[in-house]
Amino acid sequence: MSAQRAGFVAIAGRPNAGKSTLLNRVVGGEVSIVTPKAQTTRERVLGILTEGDGQIVFVDTPGVHRARDGGINAYMVEEARGALREVEAVWYLVEPRTELEHELVVLELLKKVQAPIYMVMNKADLCERPPLSDKRIELFEQIAAAAEKMGVKFHLQASVSAKTGMGVAELLQSTWTHMPESPFFYEDPDQLSDRPVRYFVAEKVREQLLLRLGDEVPYSCAVEIESFDEQAEPPRIEAIIHVERESQKGIVIGKGAVKIKEIGQAARERIEDFLGGRVHLGLRVKVLTEWSKDPSRLERLGYVLPQKRKEARR
Repeated sequence: MSAQRAGFVAIAGRPNAGKSTLLNRVVGGEVSIVTPKAQTTRERVLGILTEGDGQIVFVDTPGVHRARDGGINAYMVEEARGALREVEAVWYLVEPRTELEHELVVLELLKKVQAPIYMVMNKADLCERPPLSDKRIELFEQIAAAAEKMGVKFHLQASVSAKTGMGVAELLQSTWTHMPESPFFYEDPDQLSDRPVRYFVAEKVREQLLLRLGDEVPYSCAVEIESFDEQAEPPRIEAIIHVERESQKGIVIGKGAVKIKEIGQAARERIEDFLGGRVHLGLRVKVLTEWSKDPSRLERLGYVLPQKRKEARR
């Protein structure tokens, strides 16, 4: 009988590099919501891939950006930083339309990483013809040169398409070689994530807020599952959408409550697909003033800021 192998791999990179899409592709299920908007992912999400005698636990991270002190943005950057500790490998995802100056903030985080780092150019399906095919080569060279100056070493450079699956099998094959002998972290071979159902339900609602509202309002929204009655027929879910200002509440609800009905219907359909059956979804919108900057309100919504974590460990 072969010994089991298991380990962790962090997926890091700038916002909109395609980290969540790649994670979903690798594990064969939807464990991270995906939208065209930057900073869709707010928290670390684990995706579990179990094949034969091997298991890789992937850590999807929020997009790395230069964040102001405190608030939800600082929380997101700390989530990314924390994911890079104690892993067997890191997939550093790069979007081919990025610029070197935007990648420097990611390289700064990677300086302290001890594990092998894969620089992975995503969206290879878009790079088969000029001008992106030429830019990809130039970008690879620029990032590699900057990384070398900063003391960041790449174990391997690869190109993949999270959308089509191009190059993903080869990337996985190489990554498996870094997994040490270890019992599985999760015994059920069909388990795809460590998150509870409530988390995924809330994320399905937040996904629709990102897709169906303007550019700014969704980032001021947080979704809280108030109740989830699985014994009801159909199961009954009541959720609160928290916004920061009264004017945002009006935008989310819409004239004649048209917008909130649209969001609710689309979210319900996504939740039903996820759970495999009908549900009742009730949505309310409430103002929680400046929640994205207030540490106590962030903590109430599950976002514990770095300083709070340090205090809790003492």
